[in-house]
Amino acid sequence: MKQQNTISPTNPFARVLNLLTLLGSLVILITLSHDIIYSRNYTLSNSLLHLQLYVCLVFMADWVAGVTFAERPLRWAIRNLFWLLVSLPWLNILRLIDAGDISKQLYLVLKCLPLIRGLSGIYPALQSATRPRSTRIFLSYIYITLAITYLSALLFFCEEEGLNHAVDSFGTALWWAGLNVTTVGAPLFAVTVTGKILTFLLPALGMMLFPIFTVYITNLVEKKSPDK
Repeated sequence: MKQQNTISPTNPFARVLNLLTLLGSLVILITLSHDIIYSRNYTLSNSLLHLQLYVCLVFMADWVAGVTFAERPLRWAIRNLFWLLVSLPWLNILRLIDAGDISKQLYLVLKCLPLIRGLSGIYPALQSATRPRSTRIFLSYIYITLAITYLSALLFFCEEEGLNHAVDSFGTALWWAGLNVTTVGAPLFAVTVTGKILTFLLPALGMMLFPIFTVYITNLVEKKSPDK
């Protein structure tokens, strides 16, 4: 989920950059979540746009550092191009070039792109607290599932709230996302294009990830069981 780190963790520059990236990730997660859940205005205020710009600059600096210290910079840059694209302050760029009005759907996607980078920036801190490799892999899948579920709930709430009378709170959107990712299915039907796409993608994600949980738990039980 996180772009591959090419800087030695003992490097003082790396420690500072990792700390700034983690703080920026938390800031993006908290501010965007609060804005979407409570403000219920899909456009960002000027103060939040400026804040998002500063955080995105930290994310881009982290990416540039990865290229700089990589053994094969071009190959590293190509493999981690996605993380650069989600780190760019697209809304600030569009405002700078005076791109004019854009659709609500596109605005929401560009608004949430730094949140994807932010969720990936929190992951290394959680991973470093776990020693066994097998446990780290297992927790990685759990974190990815929870992160995608939460992000989907935010997008679903942004799109459906006000148009879908069944979506009256973010808690309902989170409940919908959780039931869909576990492939149970929620008795709540999307009315927007974004909501319908997410309704299709979340169960597909669940079908791919949950067998991994089953395999991990099965292996764990087999290791704990006495030899016959």
